[in-house]
Amino acid sequence: MAGVTVSIAPEILNWVIQKIQFENINGSVSELLNKWKSGEKVPTFNQIEEISRKTNIPFGYFFLDKPPVEECKIVKYRTVDSLTIQEPSRNLIDILDMMSDAQEWMIEYEKDNGQEPLSFVGVDHNEADSEVIVKHIREELDLKKEWFQESKNANESFKFLRGRLENKGIMVMMSGTVGANTRRKLDAEEFRAFTLIDKYVPLIFINTCDSENGKLFSLLHETAHIWIGVNSFFNEPYGNNNYIDKVEVICNAVAAEILVPTTVFVKVWEESKEKMLDKIKALAKYFKCSRFVIARKAYECKKISKDEYNEAARLLMKQYQEWKSSQKTEKNSGGDYYRTLGSKLDHRFVNALEQSAREGRTQYTEVYRLTRTNRRTFSRLINEIGGAKW
Repeated sequence: MAGVTVSIAPEILNWVIQKIQFENINGSVSELLNKWKSGEKVPTFNQIEEISRKTNIPFGYFFLDKPPVEECKIVKYRTVDSLTIQEPSRNLIDILDMMSDAQEWMIEYEKDNGQEPLSFVGVDHNEADSEVIVKHIREELDLKKEWFQESKNANESFKFLRGRLENKGIMVMMSGTVGANTRRKLDAEEFRAFTLIDKYVPLIFINTCDSENGKLFSLLHETAHIWIGVNSFFNEPYGNNNYIDKVEVICNAVAAEILVPTTVFVKVWEESKEKMLDKIKALAKYFKCSRFVIARKAYECKKISKDEYNEAARLLMKQYQEWKSSQKTEKNSGGDYYRTLGSKLDHRFVNALEQSAREGRTQYTEVYRLTRTNRRTFSRLINEIGGAKW
């Protein structure tokens, strides 16, 4: 049967081609799919099996008359309306399923242990004033206005905030791949982060294929969503603050104000005697955040004109695109596997799994499934995070 040719419905071929647009798929796969679509070649069972394996699309899907309806409700909360996100990638669907499973387990664990609903989830649901939400977040997380001065860079700021969020019962998970499969790289063009709201265990997921500054902004943007109590699918590209709904505008404003408090910004900006672009660069270093955020804050505080802002945004976007290109060509140095694994997972979640397994309430097979580990790697993971300080 391997050499037997078969027909695939045109709708299915179009659906598959659209599905793999955000995935790290070998060019030969797209080439073969397009040849099937044009009729230049006719698929065989062998080829379909190979394409199924490489795209992670179930083999049986290729023989349907119409594309399957796959639930990915989070996409309806996308920040920027985009036709390309109407059909989420297989990578997005799978990582969302993984995070939902982890969250559901943690919700049941917390309920079984008498955890009450978190009072801050959705507390600002009808709040239109971003400054009020900023005040509530600062109070709940015990954040000083100039908290960022304790950090050396955006990465340290991210870790600091993540620790505060996890200590409040918010799950923070992050990865740049689907599970441990390094060939299934998540694309920051499709999404930068998402949030799954729950009164007991809200979950934030950060796409680590984004820049350090991008991850930091996403973390605070998603934090605002938790206080508002609305799910989030953050797919806003850098420098684009147009054509997004009111909630997203508010969340962006909250993130920017926590990163760069207006009163502090105005003082530092006015004290600087440098030219505009140099000043933006210097203030980004001072606040440990993206130059995009500084440029936007300068425009909103009427420190630069609309034309100056557009010019700055254009240059910053060019630099960002150059950075993205360099990430594609640079070889991954690997790093410490267990430290990397530990950084992907919420530490409260991992420790809860370990405790539940020791008490016989959760099977170890379930623990390994939820963490994408095995007996040896999970044991090493526990040792790794046991000494971690956030």
